[in-house]
Amino acid sequence: MNGEASWTPSENVVRHVGSPIIPDMEFFAPPPPEIGEIISADSSLSRSKQATQAQERIKNCMLWAAGGAVGGCFIAFLAEIPVLICALICTVIAAITGFLVTQYFYQCSYVGEHGIALYSLKGNRSAPPKTQIFLFKEGQNLFTQQTRNYYNGVYTGTTFNYWWSRLSGPEFRIKGAYRSQKGTPPADNLYHFAQAAEGRWSTYLLPVINEQLNQLGYIEFPIGKTLRMVRIGPGFMEFVEKDGPHRVEVADMKDIRLGGGIFQFKHKDASWWSGKGKYSFGYAAIPNARLFLICLDRLTGIHW
Repeated sequence: MNGEASWTPSENVVRHVGSPIIPDMEFFAPPPPEIGEIISADSSLSRSKQATQAQERIKNCMLWAAGGAVGGCFIAFLAEIPVLICALICTVIAAITGFLVTQYFYQCSYVGEHGIALYSLKGNRSAPPKTQIFLFKEGQNLFTQQTRNYYNGVYTGTTFNYWWSRLSGPEFRIKGAYRSQKGTPPADNLYHFAQAAEGRWSTYLLPVINEQLNQLGYIEFPIGKTLRMVRIGPGFMEFVEKDGPHRVEVADMKDIRLGGGIFQFKHKDASWWSGKGKYSFGYAAIPNARLFLICLDRLTGIHW
């Protein structure tokens, strides 16, 4: 790809995390015009990274090869086989592995008024990037999931998955992982792209839910089979189950929680031995979860 295909952001465009664009950041593909005016953008490719890419890859391959040689000697000692042959084989395997895991791979992403776009560049700078575009007008619902992983009580990382269902066609998905137990991931992690996209998607839906509120007196969120829907109105919530809707005034709720990815709402007259008056559902089960939280706050005063 030649330099004419790159893109230079305007002064009002920020990174997905909200910070200013880094001067040497390179956007190797321009945003598609159909997503509208660009609000935020990011790229994992920079001019300084390109300058040191080859040297870093050689260094990483050498480190992998050295590790393979040491591992080969250890295996040879345990298996009582010729050290030289075993070390040579392990060195070659490790060097190839190091070459593959440090391959040329960068991404740039855009959040616009009417949609989002993600470009992935693999192999070399002149390769055609993989293009993924999602227009908000084609979307139906957004579902989000974030999981903190532990092994023997030790934090090992966090995975995230954001996917939009379309009115027709395949889902659009942003997923990835990061390691940051106490805070958010680095600024170039796709997590921030997903967050920025969710924010803009929620803004896009506001006129739709305002119209629904004016017409019906509540805003409806489909959930699942047992608890089919949750409706939010001024000062109340309705939980629609198989036997029909159950309206609960917020003033009559005694226990409202969000923990471990689970919402829990309990009526003041609910007893500990009965499920009546108790409603719970997972955060990941709610379509457009950020919008759900906004509606809870604005219409009922419930917030965390």
